Amino acid sequence: MIDDLRAIAIFAETIRQGSFRGAAKVLGLSPSVISHHVCALEKKIGNALIYRSTRKLSLTNEGEALYRHALQMLEHAQTGLSKATPSDIEPMGKLSLSIPLFLSRSIFSKKIANFIERYPKLELNINSTDERQNIIEKGIDLAIRAGKMDDSSLKTKHLGYIQKKLVCTPGYFRQQPTPKSPEDLSSWHWIKLAMISSTRSLVDKNGKKLTLSYKSQVTVNSVDLMTEFCKNGLGLATPPDFMVNKAIETGELIEVFPEWKVTPISLSAVWPENVSLNSNARIFLDHLFIEV
Repeated sequence: MIDDLRAIAIFAETIRQGSFRGAAKVLGLSPSVISHHVCALEKKIGNALIYRSTRKLSLTNEGEALYRHALQMLEHAQTGLSKATPSDIEPMGKLSLSIPLFLSRSIFSKKIANFIERYPKLELNINSTDERQNIIEKGIDLAIRAGKMDDSSLKTKHLGYIQKKLVCTPGYFRQQPTPKSPEDLSSWHWIKLAMISSTRSLVDKNGKKLTLSYKSQVTVNSVDLMTEFCKNGLGLATPPDFMVNKAIETGELIEVFPEWKVTPISLSAVWPENVSLNSNARIFLDHLFIEV
């Protein structure tokens, strides 16, 4: 049984890396040893698990079924080891994170700084961008994402919500016909964020919902840039409240139809499905919730 479990783990790593050579490098074994274990597993099962070619490996139907169970097996094993590890051992090693750039202006950045100070033996590599990256290709352990999670292949943990406000400059507002309802704003200039659709959802204090569709002359891939263009009078935008509250207080921006609230955006942590949530990433997530 122990040999079977070892072979299954090697098989799973081979699929994860996409080649015998890649698995050999990660596991510190030779490609021939990797191939031996996979072949032995196929022989015992009585079915091919992998289609081999000169360029890549692909799974058979039996291989796909075994791979799913192998991932569950490895995750349970990792969870068990983590539970058994003494809690007084100081975390160390590396942790790769991807975080939206606009969160650098929020309390979130302070939480990360506190995390780094708390665990000085951990080495963090933080990639900050508002564009969603392929965390598998980039080798990212955990990513924080805003908005709807479209990729079902990623595991997800909900962190909370980001409140947003519908704003523009007083000068831009005066240049437009006085709006009688939020629907009138559809014809105004909006500063579009590339990663989301050309619609905005609003809700009033009674729970009435409204969806606005609009066209835009300017599209950007950064929440910061969207906010700055809004401050420069190019049109309407819906930045996070923490990015515009001060500008509203000083009169640099005004909140349009404040009785209608922009639907908040969900904030989630995501990580690859085919790997366990490693201990460093789990410690990071626990830290976020403790610090809330």
